[in-house]
Formats: sequence, structure tokens, C-alpha cells
Amino acid sequence: MENTIYQAVDITAGYGSKVVLKDLSFHLKKGSCTLIIGANGSGKSTLFSVLAGIKRIRSGRFLLDGKEVGARQLQKQIGYVPQENPLFPELTVKDNLLLWYGGKEALQKGMDGGIIERLRLKEILKKRVDTLSGGMQRRVCIGCAMAGNPKILIMDEPGAALDLECKEILYTCLRDYCKAGGTVLMSSHEKADWELVDEIYLLKDGKLAQNS
Repeated sequence: MENTIYQAVDITAGYGSKVVLKDLSFHLKKGSCTLIIGANGSGKSTLFSVLAGIKRIRSGRFLLDGKEVGARQLQKQIGYVPQENPLFPELTVKDNLLLWYGGKEALQKGMDGGIIERLRLKEILKKRVDTLSGGMQRRVCIGCAMAGNPKILIMDEPGAALDLECKEILYTCLRDYCKAGGTVLMSSHEKADWELVDEIYLLKDGKLAQNS
């Protein structure tokens, strides 16, 4: 498939005896922004954790740039924003970011006109995560996911808890990221967010279908 950066082929995954995804195949185009929609409980969060290399699959395979890869390789190339923020609440914002950026030098690049500055995280670097509002924690989580400029961003409800101003900042960052060749996969219940995307897929009964 032309311009395809990521493929999931015949993926089956679930919990215990319950199958959530059944022989699901899917691909992402480089530089695109794709939206997954579906009813609550349809398996969107399971799908995203699978595609990010976090949750193990029962069968299937993944390809990046046409080459088959495992979960660890996926994790190195993908920035992941789950529904629940995977932050260390007892640490400061700066310490959480350092864990993802891998050192002060890389973190400084993110602050000097980079994603950390654009998400307005510089002003809260010294604050403990557990003292922040839900929207601020979400911004920190997004900043962590974009560490190292990953090839792909997988974002489960990235705009949750963000006010309108912060959403606009986020969407500007995502548009610029895609223009630079990055690829975004996201979910959202807000139709206003759909203006950002190039393609929409519906997840139902463990399968994905393109939504017209």
C-alpha cells in the first residue's frame, strides 16, 4: 500500500476467554491523522494499547515501513497517550518529563521552542503531578508521548479534560507534526475534533470499517 507507514495484520486480542479484537487488519498512511470511533465498550482502548505495543496479542503481526516488528520495536517508534495518564504523581512535572526524554539535554530541546514550551509546561516544571488539574496532567502526558519526536502518535481521547484554548494549542501541534511527516491515530467523542482528521474508522464487533 502506497505511503503506508504502519500495518496491523489479522490481529486477535482479548482478556481471558473474551475476544475483543478478531482478525483485525488496519493501516496508517505517513503524515495522516486518523480517527477511531465506536461505542463505549467497543474496544477502542484495547485496540490502542495493542497498536502501541503495550498489550500482548493472541495472533497477528505488525509492520513498520514494510518490515515486521515486535512489541518492543513498536514502543520505541510510537508515542502513546492512554486514557489514564501514566505519570508518577509523587514526582514533579520535570522529573516525569526527564524519564521520557532521557536526559537534560534532550529535555532542553523540547523546552526551547519545542513541544514542552508549546504545551505551556515550562511554567509548571517544579510542581508535583498530584497537585495539577486533570487538564494539566493531560498536557504533561502528551508532552511525554512526544519525547524524541516519534514516528507515530497513538492518542486515546487526547483532548479529554483540556479547555478550549489548550485544545487549540494541541491541534496546532498535531497539524505541524503531521506536516513534518508524523502520523497520528486518535479517538474522540467530540465531533468538533473530527475536523483535524483525514480518515475515520468505526470499531464494531472487533472489526474496523471506514466511516463515510
